[in-house]
Amino acid sequence: MTGHELRQLYLDYFRREGHVVLPSASLVPADPTLLFTGAGMVQFKDIFWGRIAPTHPRVTTCQKCFRTTDIERVGTTAYHHTFFEMLGNFSFGDYFKEGAIELAWRFLTRELSLPPDRLWVSVYEDDDEAYTIWRDVVGIPAPRIVRLGKDHNWWGPVGDRGPCGPDTEIFWDWGLPPCGPDCGPACDCGRFSEIWNLVFMQYDAGADGTLRELGQKNIDTGMGLERMTAVIEGVHSNFDTDLFRPIVEAITAAARRSDLRLRNLIADHIRAVVFLVSDGVRPGNEAQGYVLRRILRRMVRAADELGLKEGQLRTLVEPVVSSFGPIYSEIEERRSLVRQVISHEERTFRRTLRAGEARLREVLAGLPHGGRIPGRVVFELYDTYGFPPELTEEIALEQGFSVDHAGYAQEMEAQRERSRNVHGGSGVASGEGLTPAPVKRETEFVGYGTLQVEATCLAAAEGGPLLFERTPFYAEGGGQVADTGWIENLTRPGRAEVLDVQKSPHGTLHTVRVTEGEFRLGDRCRLIVDEARRRRIERAHTATHLLHAALRRVVGEHVIQAGSSVGPEEFRFDFTHFSALSPAELAQVEELAFAPVLQDLAVSVEELPLAEAKKRGAIAHFEEEYRGKDRVRVVEVPGVSRELCGGTHVRRTGEIGPIVLLSEEAVAAGTRRLRALVGEAAHRYLSRLREERREIANLVGVPEAEALAGIRRSLDEARSLRRRVAALEEELASLRSEQVLTAAREVGGTKLVSTIVEGGAEEAKRVADALAARLGRSVVVVGACDAERAIVVAKVVDEPRVSAGDLVRLASAALGGKGGGRPTFAQGGGPAWQALPHAIESAIAHAEGRLKGA
Repeated sequence: MTGHELRQLYLDYFRREGHVVLPSASLVPADPTLLFTGAGMVQFKDIFWGRIAPTHPRVTTCQKCFRTTDIERVGTTAYHHTFFEMLGNFSFGDYFKEGAIELAWRFLTRELSLPPDRLWVSVYEDDDEAYTIWRDVVGIPAPRIVRLGKDHNWWGPVGDRGPCGPDTEIFWDWGLPPCGPDCGPACDCGRFSEIWNLVFMQYDAGADGTLRELGQKNIDTGMGLERMTAVIEGVHSNFDTDLFRPIVEAITAAARRSDLRLRNLIADHIRAVVFLVSDGVRPGNEAQGYVLRRILRRMVRAADELGLKEGQLRTLVEPVVSSFGPIYSEIEERRSLVRQVISHEERTFRRTLRAGEARLREVLAGLPHGGRIPGRVVFELYDTYGFPPELTEEIALEQGFSVDHAGYAQEMEAQRERSRNVHGGSGVASGEGLTPAPVKRETEFVGYGTLQVEATCLAAAEGGPLLFERTPFYAEGGGQVADTGWIENLTRPGRAEVLDVQKSPHGTLHTVRVTEGEFRLGDRCRLIVDEARRRRIERAHTATHLLHAALRRVVGEHVIQAGSSVGPEEFRFDFTHFSALSPAELAQVEELAFAPVLQDLAVSVEELPLAEAKKRGAIAHFEEEYRGKDRVRVVEVPGVSRELCGGTHVRRTGEIGPIVLLSEEAVAAGTRRLRALVGEAAHRYLSRLREERREIANLVGVPEAEALAGIRRSLDEARSLRRRVAALEEELASLRSEQVLTAAREVGGTKLVSTIVEGGAEEAKRVADALAARLGRSVVVVGACDAERAIVVAKVVDEPRVSAGDLVRLASAALGGKGGGRPTFAQGGGPAWQALPHAIESAIAHAEGRLKGA
């Protein structure tokens, strides 16, 4: 049996046992307290915490998971991973300990036909109920039931309070000789492999440590697919299972050296990279992006040590997609993007790697073997070279050195403190003082079909938002801005302007400005959306779909929407790509996006099950927003675009009108942004351009159709005139220098000359250059006036006894200003232009004194 067959067998088994099979949640959870989805229970956290009621009492999943806790151990053991799959079955107030244990035992011994005498279990030391079920109901002999403490068989709470409870774990005995008389599941001797954990969420822990029985007891189980596959296939390493075999074989074929640890590290990390990028994570310096960048860089280093050629890492995406794509369609859709991310990060990191490793080698060469790298050096490598501290430690440990963690933390905190002093605080509002509505509800949105509806006011407080059981107002979401409009009170005099609309757990909140009368709880109201504004927003939103399709045709299928802001005027569209678009590519994108407008295609909207929508090829920009939903909304422009989208759209593409791209720019590593206009805004923009073109034609004196050629002729003439003026100015400076040369005097073999010219700083420089060229070994000081400010320029040629900088500082002080420069050339000045003759004289006198005194 393969790992893929095991996955399906598990889900089918629990489906037969009355469980609803739900899809995996994204690796990036909606929970802001979690960095990644690290367990199957994450998507059900609010149910376990009693915040929401379960939709189904029994659920089963195969959850994509990512954990960073054992990242340093990946490759050093046969079973530690960053990315892995967790099979789980969950009961929300339905079956409890006996039901969970019996379901697990039947699956292992009947469905998988594992010999019962090779299975051991552990229970929490005080959980007599679980112990009795295993011994008396299941029939496991007492010697194979091990009681362990809280560090082994207790789950939770997360934080200092909340749901928690004992657990029981099931182990596979590989049949190896015991490591000693007490050899059992708690040993790390390799004889036992933990294959399943059943958590009995039984208690609510208080902050003081007291345990209260939960009114609704829940079950959360987790079976690691990789570990269980190893057992089924009879191999001791997860990397020898079919889940890894195609990847491992591809690495082995590409490598020029053999190293099991490095091979397994790359095999693990490439899976993680493919799934993280497909779930919307991009390399960065914070949060999930930092972790992705870290494993990418570990992978690049390992590839170098194995002798993989530069660029070969991206080829490893294919065996991952070939193996897992049929189960997780998002990695098939985004395989091109994953390859682009790997290539870009590899190129960038190799520059960092070379510079950082060179500096680290210098440091290690100066340390005694077994010494410790100072924290300031670790910080310098990170701050100056972008070299991650984890990588510094990894390289150090490989060569027998350690790292000063405390010193690094101190340096990092000092940097944060400097940053705080510069920026003046976090800038994050705490949100304290907000009082949520006591009742959780969902407002029915009817705005797809109508822009006006009557509804009853469910919440109204002075200065607070209004809440209704239904609304035609679109709440901000999916990149689309909120509708605005009006609310009329039909029960009593009252009218309000709707300024903003936002979703909340308590319903859709309408932020308003009451212009007359009042609103009370229970009032009957008429809600009216600003139709003209809504239509402008709809044009822009449908245009983003056309732009997305055009970008994928022109730039490549790795292009995925990375965000948008769709409003009634200008809109922006962010997308994944790693280089600027050329003018030709932008023109092609604009042309392809506009083509469906001319065709006036009917835009269709259909609600479908997610699986059916994906089967038809609908693109989901943010996969996690749709997983778990019974039905999703598919917006299609026939033959052009088919996307999952909850926004509002035009009925036919002809309503969009002109589409104009304003700019294309980078907003983050691997993310570009288009700014664009549609409809009336685009028409106004084009009208302004036409008027500007007409004015330009008039200015250059040509017909409008020849405006561009006229501008080019004018620019050519201007360039020619500038060259002529420059030549004349040089001639004039030379003539002026001729007149001044007669006043030059020689002191100690060096000629001294000074003058005041008209024309400002540039003319002063030209005259100074001309005089110095004619005089040879000399000291030249030239003054000028520029907008009621005096300018002084000094030039010294082949005379080390005199510094031009000193002369200018002296003259500038006399002018009430400052100046300075090199010993051979300097410039300065000041506002006291009337003192310019005296300042020039002082500078020359100082030079003469230096020459005579030398």
